[in-house]
Amino acid sequence: MRYLEKQYSNLSIKGQQNKLQEILDRLKEFNFLDSETMNEVVQSLLSEEDWPMSKVLAHLDMIDHDERT
Repeated sequence: MRYLEKQYSNLSIKGQQNKLQEILDRLKEFNFLDSETMNEVVQSLLSEEDWPMSKVLAHLDMIDHDERT
């Protein structure tokens, strides 16, 4: 998890936004959560929990990885 977070922290803001969209698109394929709920979760983690985008990406990527395997 720390490795992914570090890798995502090296991306530009635009790069992070693109990666977030990629992950969310893959999660939609598995019917993990609907788009609106996923966006609410992301916004909550960023604003209420004060997570950096790199941490959000790392966690969502791990969920995505678990769903694919």
